[in-house]
Amino acid sequence: MITGIFFDAADVFYARRESTVVYAARLAAENGYPARLSAEDIARNKVLRHQASNGQISTEAYWDAVLRTYGVETATERATLTEQIMAQADEVYPLPHAAETARALKGRGFVLSIITDTIFPLARKMRWLETIGVAEHVDYVACSTELGVHKPDPAIYRAALAQAGIAVEHAAFVGHDTAELVGARHTGMRTVAVFYSPEAQADYYVDSLPALLDVPLFAAAGGRS
Repeated sequence: MITGIFFDAADVFYARRESTVVYAARLAAENGYPARLSAEDIARNKVLRHQASNGQISTEAYWDAVLRTYGVETATERATLTEQIMAQADEVYPLPHAAETARALKGRGFVLSIITDTIFPLARKMRWLETIGVAEHVDYVACSTELGVHKPDPAIYRAALAQAGIAVEHAAFVGHDTAELVGARHTGMRTVAVFYSPEAQADYYVDSLPALLDVPLFAAAGGRS
């Protein structure tokens, strides 16, 4: 039976009015730099994001390099724009009933964990979870920048399971991203899709966070009623 629930964070518990990547492109354009990147620059930025997600380069170094691809030449201007991007990234808002759902699942006896892909340090991620009122209900956070690996690599799911002391047969993953749900399934976790794309495959599908409370897996930790 399920005793641990592992969540994605962004677009499950919280969101932003505008993605940080889109905001960075718009900010560059507003400062006179072309918003369109070459195929080579797009490929370079993808590699940079992979490195940042794995903690190989810092968040600031990532945005500095991205701004270079937009043609921002001076270090002073890149630093100023990076500060604005970092501030925008902090503007998270909770998806409906995020804190209430986490509290209710915690009250049923589940261990709650988050498996997060991010280019930001764990401390910043924790501030966002505090902002939306979820942090107090979460027992563990497995963060890609800390672990050096990101979803859908099975290694990050296994690391999260080890961190929480939960055997895979007692774990479920709640997410929205199709590839991340596949990664969890390949690891052996049960899966629940929320706010999902049409192609997503999971054991259960829900269209809101409160609907998680009606998923049979989550009646109570270990199947206790």
